[in-house]
Amino acid sequence: MILCAPSPAKAQSPLPGSGAVPDDADRAAVLALTDTALIAGAWHALFADSAGPPAGEYVALIPSAPGASDGSRPGSTVHLLRNGTELGRLDRATWDDVLLRASAGRKKWAAVLEGPEKQDVPLAWEAGKWDGPGLLEKAEWPSGFAFGMGSTFSAVRSSKPQYQREFQFAWDQKLFTHFLLGASLHRSQYGGGLTRLGQEVADTAGGKLAPLSYNPFWGDGYWWWTFSVGVPALRYTLALADQPLPRYFWMESRASNAIRTHSRGRLVSQWKGDELEPSGNFSQSVDARFGILRYGILLDFDAYRVPVQTVGCEDLPALFGTWGAGLILASDVLATRVWLDIPDAALSLDVPRDWPTRVRIAFLRLEFDYRNQKSFSLGLSVRLNIQNPIMNLPRTRS
Repeated sequence: MILCAPSPAKAQSPLPGSGAVPDDADRAAVLALTDTALIAGAWHALFADSAGPPAGEYVALIPSAPGASDGSRPGSTVHLLRNGTELGRLDRATWDDVLLRASAGRKKWAAVLEGPEKQDVPLAWEAGKWDGPGLLEKAEWPSGFAFGMGSTFSAVRSSKPQYQREFQFAWDQKLFTHFLLGASLHRSQYGGGLTRLGQEVADTAGGKLAPLSYNPFWGDGYWWWTFSVGVPALRYTLALADQPLPRYFWMESRASNAIRTHSRGRLVSQWKGDELEPSGNFSQSVDARFGILRYGILLDFDAYRVPVQTVGCEDLPALFGTWGAGLILASDVLATRVWLDIPDAALSLDVPRDWPTRVRIAFLRLEFDYRNQKSFSLGLSVRLNIQNPIMNLPRTRS
């Protein structure tokens, strides 16, 4: 956000070795800079090889052109000050470019000179860009590299808690600007709960005596993958899904009974045989997005008796990160879901200089899916996302 001061201001005593406030400050618009993206952009425009701007109070002085002492006609040079000391000067074209990148579609600095009262609450038809490029931007899928690892605790009726731990790598690449290709690799491992119950039932099936040794708490690790293709607003994903427990197993109301009797559950159908997982099973899903809105449908009739749908909102801002919420629907079964990234930190690395890398880290991601007091899932994980313009071909500068 840029705040426009009501009157010009002179700088205080400059630091040694730095330039003082320009002589034409009396004929300049004084802009106090609080937007960190704008400050970083202006800093790197002056000091390209520097790691980042130091803390301080930043001000931009935009002198008026000769003969326009009221500031109505901007001059060609913008002065950047830190703590009252001039750091350097930017030509008007460079400043416009920095401001345009930082504001991400907001009005340029010339409009800011009209006064802050016109900027605080935009009209509804001005806030939303409903032209072609604006709609396309809301429907774009992000590209980049992602890594995550975490654990999940799930509860179902008539069974001990189920534990799961997983790590994943994902790569999403843009081709022809808008066409998305994605792939991911996962390893899941299950402990206790239904997986141990399934092993115990298999060990004693057909009147066999129980083994003398106990099965380990954690079972074998399952490697699986996904492959996806997407266009703006829509994405199709194919996944290897032969695992002992499908993703939404905790929504099953009679999970333990179905595993003991090798029968179909109300939602889950894959436990009808002696083995918990259907070998060679593939699931398909279609996801849609527009702005913060999300919708998805999962089709896997080897694992579920009905399609599973999700609807909700994602990437909502919070004071300490981002969050999202929504619903999970499977036939007449309904569950709620909410997730929160604490904190959702982002930083930019000028490597390489012309194609800077953006890193986004969620040191703690909390996910909570809830059907009732005896059927829910709680997950904790760490997420890392890396974005670079080279992951969007043809390459565009960020």
